[in-house]
Amino acid sequence: MNRKTICNLLIKLVKSRNSDSDIVFTKIKDKYIPATLYNILKHIRILNLKLNQLGIKKSDRVAILSENRVEWICTDLACAISGIITVPIYNSLSKDQIRYIIEDSGSKVVFVSTSLLLERLLKIKEESGLDFEIISYNDFTGDERPEGLMFYNEIINEFESKGIVIEGSENINFINDKLNETDEEDLYSIIYTSGTTGNPKGVMLTNKNIYSNLEGCNNILEINERDVFLSFLPYSHAYERTAGYLLPFMNGAKIYYAQNIDTIGVQMPEVKPTFLITVPRLLDKMYNKVMKSGETLSGLRKQLFTSAIDFAHSENFDRKSFKFVLYDSLVYKKIKAKTGGNLRYFVSGGGALNKTINKFMNNIGLATLEGYGMTEASPVISVNRPEKIKVGTVGPALKGVEVKIGDEGEILIKGDTIMKGYYKDEVSTAEALKEGWLHSGDIGEIDEDGYIKITDRKKSLFKTSGGKYIAPTAIEEMILHIPYLDQAIVIGNGRMFVTALIVPEKDLNIDNELYKKVEKDIKEATSSLSTYEKIRRFKLLDKPFTIEDGEMTPTMKLKRKVIEEKYTHIIEEMYKGLEV
Repeated sequence: MNRKTICNLLIKLVKSRNSDSDIVFTKIKDKYIPATLYNILKHIRILNLKLNQLGIKKSDRVAILSENRVEWICTDLACAISGIITVPIYNSLSKDQIRYIIEDSGSKVVFVSTSLLLERLLKIKEESGLDFEIISYNDFTGDERPEGLMFYNEIINEFESKGIVIEGSENINFINDKLNETDEEDLYSIIYTSGTTGNPKGVMLTNKNIYSNLEGCNNILEINERDVFLSFLPYSHAYERTAGYLLPFMNGAKIYYAQNIDTIGVQMPEVKPTFLITVPRLLDKMYNKVMKSGETLSGLRKQLFTSAIDFAHSENFDRKSFKFVLYDSLVYKKIKAKTGGNLRYFVSGGGALNKTINKFMNNIGLATLEGYGMTEASPVISVNRPEKIKVGTVGPALKGVEVKIGDEGEILIKGDTIMKGYYKDEVSTAEALKEGWLHSGDIGEIDEDGYIKITDRKKSLFKTSGGKYIAPTAIEEMILHIPYLDQAIVIGNGRMFVTALIVPEKDLNIDNELYKKVEKDIKEATSSLSTYEKIRRFKLLDKPFTIEDGEMTPTMKLKRKVIEEKYTHIIEEMYKGLEV
């Protein structure tokens, strides 16, 4: 019987690839350094033995505090094959947040990467009195080695010197020996949701949850060993961990690591990915870069570029027309070449994708599949189908996932991908899971083809003092259609009218001229809104909302409450003298 476990996923990888295959690539300086399947399996085995040596057993928790790297994968799989539960921690979290997750999860070992994170972790251990082992991915570079601190490379070298090697049939034998150590219903991971308010909740996901999600995704995307993924979102988030690491691993595809979000434009032509698991923010940046490139042109070249862009946006767009053939050969192909030329799909999740950008990307031949998910659903719930993309929707539910619309338009989800519950939090679990249905907190509708449309977050909806409901996300999307505006948050809960905090591009000078231009463009962009939904006042900010300042989640969603509290004085100024 082929049980739905991560151990079985690893067996699929071993069967699809030779042991000397390069499958994970890290860019160091100007070179991509490969990790072979042989070395990955060897590290998995050694780490598994080391954890056993440390007394870590099935159902114990092990945390990973690190950026994406091959060691992250090896640690995760070394735990999974023995039923040890991994607890990923975002490396962007504060010291108090990291401490909370380690303490709440009861993690007995924490794997850590950079010297900065190691220093933070050592302080947490010293100040809190929590008892956990620390294993550092990076070699020690300080003067005095902290007592008890272990190093990843030293562990590997220690076991290698004892003759721990995996060759030939031993690959399969080693994993096969572990097959009966885990069951489908065993927990694979506890993922603490980044959340926009309060302490994060630990989402308990089983082997079956994740494996079922992978099967549903694979049914649509049909990934194979020739595919190449460029990874930049953190593995600490369920989206990238499932779609950007486990999914390619299940199918023997290659993974290349982006150095950071700002290097993706350089790395795409180098790596030539077939898949990019992404968020709307990156696609917004790419689109705006394309638009700005046209500003440097002149004469006939500018006229051609403008006509091609207008055609891609037009209602009369037709791939069979002579215009498309002309514009594709002279304009669109140059845009597509910047992605490396082999891209099969952008898969976008983690927030609403601007419909204009989505339509443009798909029309010029950069297939963009917008989807929808949440950590509690492992995480993918739905995704547009390659054969039928409906811009403005997040596609139909995955195979094996049921979706329906409940009271007040809330999206409800059921299936094998739904979490076991929140760790040590029965109250929140009971609120989220009712009669087998996961209550998403999102408002939406389902069309005649089963395609889901998200209209807003239930929690982000607010009511003006006049009793009118406002869906801020939809208004923010309209504002961000203006190319030179980077971020926007709409405000108005309990107020007489709606206002906004807006971040323009960093190279723009915030003066009266810019305010006049923004005011004019916002009026045009939001002309279809009802009077009570329109922006009456706004403030331009010279500093963007960032993850580091706690204003965004690690997947770049705005933390509304944090931002509103931080900018209270500016918000009050916008309402001054106009509210009674």
